Amino acid sequence: MEKLTEKPKPMTKPQKIWLSVFLAMFLIPELLWSPIGNFAYEWFQNTNSVVPLRNNFLMDLNNINWFSSVVFIQMAGLLLLVVYLLIINKNIKNKLALWSGIVLSFILLVAAFFTFGLSVSLRHIGF
Repeated sequence: MEKLTEKPKPMTKPQKIWLSVFLAMFLIPELLWSPIGNFAYEWFQNTNSVVPLRNNFLMDLNNINWFSSVVFIQMAGLLLLVVYLLIINKNIKNKLALWSGIVLSFILLVAAFFTFGLSVSLRHIGF
């Protein structure tokens, strides 16, 4: 008796659009200002004079609210991306790329979550 297997269907246009929107919610701020990359780079430096990876307006003491807002948008985009990839996983042919994308997005989501939490808790202290 033959085993019936369902072939994955190609992703529809709305699925591709939503996937790119959620990905853009993380990538555009990260490419413009690198808030998570800067925060992680500054956090792990062992010197007294911390130098940012990319100097931008978000890393100033006066702009902690903007920083928190941008990181929150990135965190929301990554969360929606992970959930959406889990929902549409039947439509993606390359399962290795799918699960590696989910794991990478989840790791970035955890980093964004810690960055957001620290930026909110250090709001009154400053960096």
